[in-house]
Amino acid sequence: MRTWHFIHLLLLWTTFAQADPAKLEYLSEISPPYNFSDERGQPTGLSVELLQLIWQARGMAPQPIRILPWARGYNLLQQKPNVVLFATARTPQREPLFKWACPIDHSEFVLLGRKGDNITLDSAAQLDHYKIGVVRATVSKQLLLDRGIDEHQLMQANRLTQAAKMLTSGRADLFATNKLVGYQTLQQLGFKPDDVHVAFVLDTTPLCYAFSSQVPDSEVALFQQALTRVVASADFSALQTKYLSLR
Repeated sequence: MRTWHFIHLLLLWTTFAQADPAKLEYLSEISPPYNFSDERGQPTGLSVELLQLIWQARGMAPQPIRILPWARGYNLLQQKPNVVLFATARTPQREPLFKWACPIDHSEFVLLGRKGDNITLDSAAQLDHYKIGVVRATVSKQLLLDRGIDEHQLMQANRLTQAAKMLTSGRADLFATNKLVGYQTLQQLGFKPDDVHVAFVLDTTPLCYAFSSQVPDSEVALFQQALTRVVASADFSALQTKYLSLR
């Protein structure tokens, strides 16, 4: 009986510890305009500032945000019980793996090509002869695999800028990416918007905050309530004007 009582108390303590929003670990990546580091190395972007507004709406103090390569953050989301990863595309494959608060935005995932190469595709079946730069463990990679693309065609990178440079250097024929993120990343590398074009549209999907499956439903529900209030506010409209003006 004493052993059972101890285990019961331990389980209760674990539940309360996980339910504390201050115990959550917030992770993101370099993916402008949604999340990136400013000139001082501090996390910023639409999804970061939106998260800060959510904390304010809940009366919470600001929490640390770690910027990591996407594949590492995604692995931690699957392995640890207290992670929030953003901005994460919500897909049918990912749906049962995590808990979700949405939307940050709705995003178009595309294949970008160099305009001079004049690659325009009508179907995924036409991709057989092209090398495609893509970041590991991203929805862009999964969308390509779902369409039957041979993984040997994929030139996989750890970071978005690495995949983008594969296109600009000519090592890859196409760059698989969120459309807005891809254009802004290429601009930061010195490419003009007119230098590239959308060769093929893969899918459109919501971008969200993804929670480890062990995070209590009650915590995710409170986060969603605050997110819904903030997205309906003038503050969020100002963020959209600030970060999505190139759309």
